[in-house]
Amino acid sequence: MTNHVWEDLLSEQDREVISAAGYDSEGASSWDSRGMGTNPLVLVIDMQRLVVGADVPIIEAIEAHRTAMGEIAWDAIDHIEPFLSFAREHGLQVAYTRVIPSGYDDSTHEDLDIVEPIAPQEGELVIDKSYASAFYGTDLLSRLIRGGYDSVIIVGNSTSGCVRATAIDAQQHGFDVILPQECVFDRIQASHRVALLDLWMKYAEVLERGEVEQYITEITEPSEQA
Repeated sequence: MTNHVWEDLLSEQDREVISAAGYDSEGASSWDSRGMGTNPLVLVIDMQRLVVGADVPIIEAIEAHRTAMGEIAWDAIDHIEPFLSFAREHGLQVAYTRVIPSGYDDSTHEDLDIVEPIAPQEGELVIDKSYASAFYGTDLLSRLIRGGYDSVIIVGNSTSGCVRATAIDAQQHGFDVILPQECVFDRIQASHRVALLDLWMKYAEVLERGEVEQYITEITEPSEQA
C-alpha cells in the first residue's frame, strides 16, 4: 500500500468521506480519473535554474531567485535523476517543459536552462510554455496523439501549480496521469501535500517512486513463460 504524504493531514471524518464516496478505490465518480495506461511519456516540468537554485535552504535560495526552491528541489532531484535513468533504460520517451516568465526576452538566458543532473539527452523534446499547463499554447497534445501515448508520468514542479495544471489538462484530454510523489515538489509543503491529495482523489494515480518503476517494468518487460 502506498504511503501517501498527506495521510497525517486527514481527520477521521475526511477518511470516512474518502472511503464512503469511493475516492480511495475509484477516484472521481464523474469520469475515469485513475488509470495507468500501457504507453506512457515521461514529462519533466520546469526543472530550470531559476526554479531550482542552489542546494541551500529555500530562504537562502530565494535571495538569488525569488522562484528558487533550493534544497527542496534538490531533494526531489535525488529521486528524479535515477527515475529518469530507469525510464530511459526501459525504453520510455522523456520530454521536458521550460517556463519562460515575463521579463525574459532571451529564451537562451542561462536562468532558463534545465539543471545539469537531469538535463535533456540528445534528441529529447523540450517545449517552451508561458503558462502553468504544458498543454496551453503548445503542441504537446498533438505530439502525444501522434506518438500513440495513452498516459503521462509527470515529475517536476510545482505540485500545486504547473504539475497540477498539466495533470488536470492531461486527464481531461483523455490521458491517464501518474505521479511518483517523491519526484514532484512545491515551495510550500502544505500546498504540496494538499495538491497531491486533490489530484489523487480526482485526476491522477499518485504512487511512490518504486511503485511507478515496478509499473514501468511490468509494461516494458515480457512476462516469463511458465
